[in-house]
Amino acid sequence: MRPLHDEDPSSVGAYRLVGRLGEGTTARTYLGAAPDDAPVVVRVIRADLGRDPAFRVRFGEEVDAARRLPGPGTAVVLDADTTGRQLWYATTHVPGPTLAETVRRHGLLPGHSLRTLAGELAASLGLLHAAGLYHGRLDPGAVRLDPNGPRLPHVGIAHASLGSSVTADGVVIGTVLDSPGFRSPEQVRDLTVGPASDVFSLGSVLVFAATGAGPFDRGDERSPADRVAEGEPELGDVPASLRDLIAACLVKDPDRRPSPDEVARVAAGTAGPSWLPAATATWVAERVANPWEPPEPMPGSEPYAADTVPAPPPGATPPPEPEPTTTTVASPAAPPVPEPESAPPATPARTHRAARAEPAVPPAGGEPPTRAHRAAGSSRAKSRRGFLAVAAGAAVLGGGGAAWALSRGGDKTPKATPKPSAPASSSAARTPGPAVPGTVRELTVWTTESLVPAALLGELGLEFGKMGTSGAGVRIGSRVQPKAGYTQALEQALRAGRGPDVFELDLLALARFKAADLVMDLTPLQSRFDGGSWFPAVRAAVTSGGRIMALPLGAGVPVVLYDKGLFQAAQVGVPTDRVTWVADLEKLRQANATNPDYRALYVPGGAWPVLASCVWEDDGTIAVQEGDAWRGTLDLPGSVEGARFFRHLQSYAPDAVGVGNDDPATTARVAKGGVASVIADASLYDAVVTANPALRPVLGAFAIPGRTAGKPAAVGVHGTVLAVSAASLFKEAAIDLLSLVATDRWRARIATEARLVPVRSGLDRAVPSDNPMIQAALSALPVGGRAYPVAPGWSERPLAELSRQTLAGTDPLVAAAAANTIVAREFGVDPT
Repeated sequence: MRPLHDEDPSSVGAYRLVGRLGEGTTARTYLGAAPDDAPVVVRVIRADLGRDPAFRVRFGEEVDAARRLPGPGTAVVLDADTTGRQLWYATTHVPGPTLAETVRRHGLLPGHSLRTLAGELAASLGLLHAAGLYHGRLDPGAVRLDPNGPRLPHVGIAHASLGSSVTADGVVIGTVLDSPGFRSPEQVRDLTVGPASDVFSLGSVLVFAATGAGPFDRGDERSPADRVAEGEPELGDVPASLRDLIAACLVKDPDRRPSPDEVARVAAGTAGPSWLPAATATWVAERVANPWEPPEPMPGSEPYAADTVPAPPPGATPPPEPEPTTTTVASPAAPPVPEPESAPPATPARTHRAARAEPAVPPAGGEPPTRAHRAAGSSRAKSRRGFLAVAAGAAVLGGGGAAWALSRGGDKTPKATPKPSAPASSSAARTPGPAVPGTVRELTVWTTESLVPAALLGELGLEFGKMGTSGAGVRIGSRVQPKAGYTQALEQALRAGRGPDVFELDLLALARFKAADLVMDLTPLQSRFDGGSWFPAVRAAVTSGGRIMALPLGAGVPVVLYDKGLFQAAQVGVPTDRVTWVADLEKLRQANATNPDYRALYVPGGAWPVLASCVWEDDGTIAVQEGDAWRGTLDLPGSVEGARFFRHLQSYAPDAVGVGNDDPATTARVAKGGVASVIADASLYDAVVTANPALRPVLGAFAIPGRTAGKPAAVGVHGTVLAVSAASLFKEAAIDLLSLVATDRWRARIATEARLVPVRSGLDRAVPSDNPMIQAALSALPVGGRAYPVAPGWSERPLAELSRQTLAGTDPLVAAAAANTIVAREFGVDPT
């Protein structure tokens, strides 16, 4: 890092600049400080590129793409100006030394570190490729190291081309890229570049980490670019256990390289505190802990003097005094690896994005403020947090096994095609209709993080792409969104006309979206799904006014998780009816009456699904629809009696009165031990055994006992659905996707890998055998399942209010009046 020059801005947007990190063909890169003094990286695009309409279009598209990629270790786009006179974007700063710097200072990585490096980088590339992007400039300087694993933080934006024109592939035609020894044959020979290019570069990076030099750094007098395109890689010093895998990555033909998922599977590395040698890990940890510590000087520059190092912002932790280090790289003759201080973010593959109309270049205006002209103003673009993008259409090569076998024949002439000499012309926004040959339309799918594994989404997208129906020429563009605030963000996007075609939705929010005409009516198409075998309660929950609104994915109902050892010690078994259950709870209480930390049953006071179960089992109801209005029925005799029984169940855990439904406190309390039983949905089991693996062999589960012997109690169904936007331009393709998801094979795979309770019969073998709560839920759903009121203004608020007042000592009949008032005021209203 260098001090700011007079011509450098003193600030960009809301970010104060601290020092200059580097300068490339596209942008100048600065280390900056956010308003809260957090370190950020700010990249200011060259002024001549900012005057190019084609570049501006590409820049705007790629900023949007990069905003969707805040995965672990990835720099998140915090802010950007994609329309003003001066183009720029700011990202979070991912601290840590680069791989190049680490190898120079601490030597080559050992075998286990190489495996982790390979696996983690491949996983990051897999997410990038699944989003329809590729990195394009992966080299040892682009990789940062963290005590828990390698990171690939900088995702590039808009590579410049000669003549102030950006190619559709985002690669500079006729321009020598930096670090040519780490580029792919497609890049150095000006051929169309795609995701497979990153796999080639990954192989080169692994060779560097293992040997201290790139695979094409040594050899004859040819240039590095020529050796990449025509020569054989030097792998003699690479550990034998990884040699075949790396050789497969470095095959000249991009079609024959392994996918990132295959590389990650074969590498079988393990990230964590022990992934690096101890001395290296300590040094890396020190660097990560001091984000304001200046990195090594830019390549080709002299080391900066102590008095020229930019100072961190006020309040920032000053870096420690550097300790003497020595370089132990095995190959001192290897050329230096450039640091990616201005490496552009990832470039969308050409066929993975729709063209946009070119915006007019804004009229000339004031330049951004510089250190010499601090009085000049600057405008800040609207800030928007990005989302992690994982495209379901990621390429997944066939085959597998414990190691990558080179069994695909000898090398062949690369199949890449020459790139066009000019960018593709812009077009209007995506429109329906027959696909033009060579074009790809995108079916946008939104899901929340952790619903379905990214690799499974990739396989689903690949199979969808091979379907000989409307899926032809349509690519799935899957956006994996944060769970926090998802429903609100989704609704806002759909109402604004910029929402997805297909989206995950909480089952209990479906009626609200239906009332706002945001979801497509699937009733006429139900023969293409597996609706005939859905559990009755599930079908009722996705139906409004006799119309089917969505495809259910997974269900959730409350069941009992219990400690077999504590039950056995109290000489009680699994109860088959409510009377026996209540008697057994008393036995459990008496058997451990002297232990103040013991709980015979743990029910959070905010567990409204348990309250609903009690209400239904005592022949009560929650609400009924009367025309467009809803009337609360929690004052009916059965409802009141159910509230009283809920109060009895909750009395076994008086310390949990203030605990909410799905509160992490429940997991912590059960994992601590001394809880004989707890009522929750199936996800609790995984959370508990993760927190305390010793409990795994002693935990079992059973359905909540009903009043009739051998019959589970009534339980309300919540869960997850897939819906189609009423405004989608690709409804037929969307229905094809839902039909594929509804097949036996995909139902089973999703239930198994996402650990969901199936929504229909016939999938017993797909249920994870290690989660007894899922088995218990499946025994309850067919006979005890109930749909919550399918009301546009549904919320758990009436049940929560009834619980709060009842547990506080209010008579349930009196408490029910307040709860019914909430029903009448809110359930029939479209809460927009």
